[in-house]
Amino acid sequence: MNAFLPLLRAMVENLPDQSASARASVYSRARDRMVRELENREPPLSEEQIEKQVVKMRDAIVLIEQSYVVDGSLMENEKKPSASL
Repeated sequence: MNAFLPLLRAMVENLPDQSASARASVYSRARDRMVRELENREPPLSEEQIEKQVVKMRDAIVLIEQSYVVDGSLMENEKKPSASL
């Protein structure tokens, strides 16, 4: 299981406004913070190691966003496609 999935899902589910733009903002802030923390680790991580984590987070985001479409939640929250990841 993707370790990012439960954390990101909880962050999104606790939003008062679960619109695509609000979810995208959560994802962006989480991604930026993760990259910052990984870049500042000691010993330093390689760019390849950081990119692997970014891909894992992106995969979790895709799964969460797919659930909005499958569950119909997206259609209830708003009538337009979700923002790009």
